Amino acid sequence: MSITLRASILLTFLVMFTVGKPVQKQPHPGDPVEGNSPDEKKKEEALGLHYESYLKEVVSVLENDEAFKKKLETANVTDIKSGKIAKYLDLVNHTVRDMLHELKRKEMSRLSQLARIQMKSKSGATNFQIPQHLDLGNQHTFEIKDLENLIKKTTSDLEQLEEQKKKDFKEYEMEKKYEEEERLRQLNEEERKKEQERIDELKRKHKDHPKLHHPGSKDQFEEVWDKEDHLEGQDFDPKTFFNLHDIDSDGEWNMEEVDALVERELNKVYDRNNDPSEDDPRERDMDMDKMRADIFEAMDKDKNLRITREEMLAYTGLHGENKDFQKDEGWKTLDEEEPVFDEEDYRNYIRDHHQQPGVVDAPVDHNLQFNSESNLHQQQQFNQQPPQHQQQQYNQQPPQHQQQQYNQQPPQHQQQQFINQQQQQQQFNQQPPQHQQQQPNQGVPPQGDQDLQKQLRDLQAKLDQQKAQQEALKQQQQNLGNQPPNMNNQQQAQGQGH
Repeated sequence: MSITLRASILLTFLVMFTVGKPVQKQPHPGDPVEGNSPDEKKKEEALGLHYESYLKEVVSVLENDEAFKKKLETANVTDIKSGKIAKYLDLVNHTVRDMLHELKRKEMSRLSQLARIQMKSKSGATNFQIPQHLDLGNQHTFEIKDLENLIKKTTSDLEQLEEQKKKDFKEYEMEKKYEEEERLRQLNEEERKKEQERIDELKRKHKDHPKLHHPGSKDQFEEVWDKEDHLEGQDFDPKTFFNLHDIDSDGEWNMEEVDALVERELNKVYDRNNDPSEDDPRERDMDMDKMRADIFEAMDKDKNLRITREEMLAYTGLHGENKDFQKDEGWKTLDEEEPVFDEEDYRNYIRDHHQQPGVVDAPVDHNLQFNSESNLHQQQQFNQQPPQHQQQQYNQQPPQHQQQQYNQQPPQHQQQQFINQQQQQQQFNQQPPQHQQQQPNQGVPPQGDQDLQKQLRDLQAKLDQQKAQQEALKQQQQNLGNQPPNMNNQQQAQGQGH
């Protein structure tokens, strides 16, 4: 079950008494087998709430009280989320109330132990947060305020989790784009062209799918009626359709049952057997969330995350005659809509996650033209010009542009550029003074280029130093190889003695 689905259920966690069991679907041939290990189940259920075990135990106990359950069945989701429903706690019987008292005492003991451990840690009291999901003023009994605090805290935390999920997905999409650009950037021109063609082909194949029906439309339900219910040739009947997909026969569709209805639409776009770069499973989950939300928005009038038979028939009509139900506007998947991030979001993400240390305001090229044919042609034309013309074009650029061009060159190109400039400087110094005055810009670097010249000299010094070290190491190896065997053994023994 997805995090969004679990969050939505727990968001109205007191209503989950009547939600029913999750839909158990038979796997299709060729579908991957999902794991059922205890660790996987535990991971699936976890939402990240530190009091989640306590929350579920309270829900389980309250489920045993019929009087409280009836009040919940008639309550709207606003009263539940605001905590107003807690006032009906006095209706529960003594047995249930005693069980709630015991749960609270256990939770208080857990929190006390957790607080002692945290106070002994290095962070101490600085990171300690006062629990807000129960009433700390009363440590022994479970009262209305405890239930109210639990509901409000759960509502607030799950809303934050939902916002975090959207943020995580946004960053996931930006990271995916960044990795694709980096992979292309590291290839040569020919490899890059082939890889880009492969990526474009995967995107084309993903978009090449049958038209999607709008979730909850008559066309979409009739396709399920024909292909999955195997009632092709029979007239669509909303009542029969509702009963066929009310898996637990409780008179309502819960969120799992609605997800099963739109599964067929998603399978038109996302093939689980395809490469994730073609059919991204995480994007599939987001599209599932959107489809589910659209159906509940249209049919769930009391907003309790359940669709009753009456609510469904009110939307479809007794015989499927309602105009809104018959209207099918199709459906756009995530890749067909506007991106979840804009250029500013992407620049900020690159700055926060991938900018090199010490680089300030590093330029980010989102289009990644790399070395296009036009750029390569311009570079070839530039290289074919006489050195003095190249230097003149270079000097006419702003200093920051000169620096950027220099930094983008490989070290060997930087070194060659330095050597060429040094040769030009020597030629300039050998000319008569009057000739130097006529060519002030052909050999003398401009004032704004002084820092660049210094960097080039520093680079030359480093390269000379590395070359000298390599020559010295090579000479040592040759000397060692020319020594007699007994001398080599003696040096090795001395080295081991040290």
